[in-house]
Amino acid sequence: MKKIFLIVIVSALLTACSSASSNNTGSSRRTPVAQIPAQSTSQPLATAQPSVTDTSTPTPVPTGTPTSASSVTVTPTPTIDPSQPAGLDVLSHQGYSMNDGFYVFGELLNNTATPMGNIKVTATYYYQSAGKPVVVGTMDGSSLLDVIPAYGEAPFIVGPFVVLTNTHTGPVTWYDLHEEGQATSTISRQDLVVQTGANSYSAGTWLYVRGEILNTGTTDAKFVKAVVTLYDPNGNIIGALSTYANPSTIPAGGFAPFSVSTEYWPNFDHFTVQVQGQ
Repeated sequence: MKKIFLIVIVSALLTACSSASSNNTGSSRRTPVAQIPAQSTSQPLATAQPSVTDTSTPTPVPTGTPTSASSVTVTPTPTIDPSQPAGLDVLSHQGYSMNDGFYVFGELLNNTATPMGNIKVTATYYYQSAGKPVVVGTMDGSSLLDVIPAYGEAPFIVGPFVVLTNTHTGPVTWYDLHEEGQATSTISRQDLVVQTGANSYSAGTWLYVRGEILNTGTTDAKFVKAVVTLYDPNGNIIGALSTYANPSTIPAGGFAPFSVSTEYWPNFDHFTVQVQGQ
């Protein structure tokens, strides 16, 4: 799998003011990788957490030529989830073994009334020795949105994690996630919207998502970035990637296109697009 998922994320809009800790304990979050039989490269090696209700509009992916304009959920309206404790929580996640290492893709929920920034997700990796989990390493990842709005969601990526063969005698069989962030008074611009017509299409083994971002504000928008989250039919995240608009500065009243591509994901069904900028 090409390193298309490691697009550099430019940190912006983060003015941290107070800390908010994770509501989950590591021991209860350990995800067994070995529960599913070994699969070929780029296939999921771990099941996601229980499905969450998906409110986005499915965007079918036809084969071959691009489709006409199709509907896509853009920055879902925040809603309070009473089933979740207040804080920063992982909604769903998937672990993949790729050519350059082990990746974890997931989706975070900010279940508070305050935007969250300075977000960090730490993965701890284990292998099985004498029937017991042994830590083989850790790695930090981050949200693809610099700031998650109140009661909003955002994807994250951790990886690639490379296992040194001389550190243990077997493959990674579990991973555990810990998330943290800080409350902030700064939010991304709300006047950047995705034009109707964002669409996805497949060509060979590649998946493409493209669209246009409109600046409805009265000032130029800088470092405008589109964050694309990929889902399976049940609404569980299977991948995420981001790219800057071209050009990345959009004048007031103007627009700019964006386009991302990746090798086709198994079980892909629909996507959402979120936008941030200064």
